Amino acid sequence: MIRSINPNETACVGETVSFEAEVTGVEAEFVIAWADASQFLDVDSEHYSLSENKTVLTINNALPPHAGFYFAHLNLTGILATYTVFYLDVHGI
Repeated sequence: MIRSINPNETACVGETVSFEAEVTGVEAEFVIAWADASQFLDVDSEHYSLSENKTVLTINNALPPHAGFYFAHLNLTGILATYTVFYLDVHGI
């Protein structure tokens, strides 16, 4: 099972915000893949980074285009098992 620890966040332009997903009750190896409403994220970019275990997505220097829904997809051996949803609101200073 995967769940959102902090499903809703608000940030001012330029701030850093993080979303955390918690995985419980999973005995098999798993991978978490992060996406926004349109595509999987390039987590090696200047705006996105992941914790070592990939359960925390950090958005650096938040901009209005970063606002919206984010998804943490829990994959078990190549099969999408489930996902959880997050929402970010970015507003001016």
